[in-house]
Amino acid sequence: MKKNLLITAILLIAFNFNAQVADSVFLQPGYANQSYYNLISGEVANVDNSDWDLAFDLSAYGSSIRINGKTGTELYVYPDGDNSAWSSVDISSISSWARSYNSDTSWYMGAFDVTANSNDPFDLGWGIYSTITHFITGDSIHIIKLSSGDYKKLQLISLSNGDYEFKYANIDGSNEVVASLSKSNFTNKNFGYYSIQNNVALDREPESDNWHLVFTKYVAELSPGTFYGVTGVLSNSNIVVAQEDQVDVSVINSPTSSYQTAINTIGYDWKSYGGGGYVLASDLCYFIKDVNDDIWKIFFSDFEGSSTGKIVFNKEALTLSNTSEMEQINSFAIYPNPSNTNNVTILYDFNASNSKGSLEIYDLNGKIVKTENLNSSGFSKKEISLNGIVPGIYFVNLTVGNNRISEKLIVQ
Repeated sequence: MKKNLLITAILLIAFNFNAQVADSVFLQPGYANQSYYNLISGEVANVDNSDWDLAFDLSAYGSSIRINGKTGTELYVYPDGDNSAWSSVDISSISSWARSYNSDTSWYMGAFDVTANSNDPFDLGWGIYSTITHFITGDSIHIIKLSSGDYKKLQLISLSNGDYEFKYANIDGSNEVVASLSKSNFTNKNFGYYSIQNNVALDREPESDNWHLVFTKYVAELSPGTFYGVTGVLSNSNIVVAQEDQVDVSVINSPTSSYQTAINTIGYDWKSYGGGGYVLASDLCYFIKDVNDDIWKIFFSDFEGSSTGKIVFNKEALTLSNTSEMEQINSFAIYPNPSNTNNVTILYDFNASNSKGSLEIYDLNGKIVKTENLNSSGFSKKEISLNGIVPGIYFVNLTVGNNRISEKLIVQ
């Protein structure tokens, strides 16, 4: 009888990939973080979006370099000389210089790349490609204004054998740092990151195959020549998205418009500000297709703005041609939720071939507050003590092998 009740409870509250599911992410006050999201398993990483200045393309033949749009980082090409002017850089007239921005339609056109001469296939913006050595040699000086307000002069020296070499210093030449970032130090990632302010390389994003969307603050071109910081959704480089306007989002199950490769097809304009708050478009949805031709539909239902950075949306799996990612976890649920007791019950169902799992509870700052091992297969339950956990919102991650499911837990 107890087993039947447990099975019934799981079936009632377990995640169903063939139905519409509500979910949310928290970017934290001021949109301090960014959330990498997998449409099957949920949020896979929620990371500080203020701890880096430069992002280096890690793809085999890639050379794009981006700046941090969230922190207001500014980039300029020094107009008064090439590399030979390093010791005599003068920024007294910087207010009249043209500013460089990341593309918001492609990951692989960063602020360092947009000045490339379109008539010269070997000009990559920050440097020149050699058909003899297959190296890229930097040919210009850049000025970067960091989130701290400090100005640095920066020179991309080269990209050779997968290693980016660069140097930066104060405008007067003091505190010069010669640094490098090697593609080989990062596995299956889109970008490697670097903090000029802390003189350190950072491995901060999940593997590319593990996420579909990133919820983040970035700089968008609102109209030709007009750039502004916005909060929205960008898609991974292997994702295409179709947008449907003026539709009944609860009924439409396939796109009538074509799929787009632009990473900002979802973007930020599913919301607008007016009347003292944000208004969401109720007749707008998106169809997302991955490399396996799996298709999801999503639409947005709430946005709390900079006070919490909370974004609420509904998702629905329309076709899942390859569901192997979820085969190890059949179901996962938490009750009571919200909880005002000293413990909660975890309901889960692993496949018999995968009898070991781990459970982590972490707060909105990404700090793990509790870890548990789950060691039985089939329909099971486990009591988890909440002693020492202060009231608030938490994320509970269940991991079995390479599979992961996240659920939110509210402790009152």
